[in-house]
Amino acid sequence: MPRDSGPTRRSLVDAAELLFVEKGLDVPLGEITKAAGQRNTGAVHYHFGGRDGLLRAILDRHVPVIAARRADLLAEAGRTPGDPVGYARALVLPITELLYGSPADRAYLQISVRLIADPTSAVAPYLGGDDVLAVVDAAIAALHPPAPDAYRERAFLAVQMVGLLCAQRAARGDVSPRPDAIVRTGELTRAEYEAHLTAILTGALVPLAPPEGS
Repeated sequence: MPRDSGPTRRSLVDAAELLFVEKGLDVPLGEITKAAGQRNTGAVHYHFGGRDGLLRAILDRHVPVIAARRADLLAEAGRTPGDPVGYARALVLPITELLYGSPADRAYLQISVRLIADPTSAVAPYLGGDDVLAVVDAAIAALHPPAPDAYRERAFLAVQMVGLLCAQRAARGDVSPRPDAIVRTGELTRAEYEAHLTAILTGALVPLAPPEGS
């Protein structure tokens, strides 16, 4: 009977998540193999086909969980369809839950932002987005913004901003904010931080009045 490769794959993914954050997405694969406790220097290529396959495995670990959580929150928002706050929560909370989750969750948050920022990445298209689109389209159907395409673009920009802010906060870890910071957001509690981000997304989802004379 062939040996189960699951534990080896999981150990490689675990090591990769942390090293991709610590040393960048171009960290030598040999370092990942060593950190995973594997003696076979070609373990990443054997199990994943290379760096992109390993990154795809990280996405496959997290993307479905995030999508399922967002679907649950969208169902909650559907109970009060005329209130943009429910849709804002569905967009924000799956991101902040990564920030306040496990080390692997925080690592994925930072990795995903780096992939989005890389226009050459062959892996970024697998980050998903259909779950975000489902929330935004539900908001459009319920709130009837006058310019749906612009509304959709504004919502996606706001979601990307939330992801970037949370990734930056995850990268800072337990380091206190700079004493000369204009806004010391690092001192906010989780509830306060999530409330502020939800308020920002709510503002992005409130339909704008059409220009005069339109």
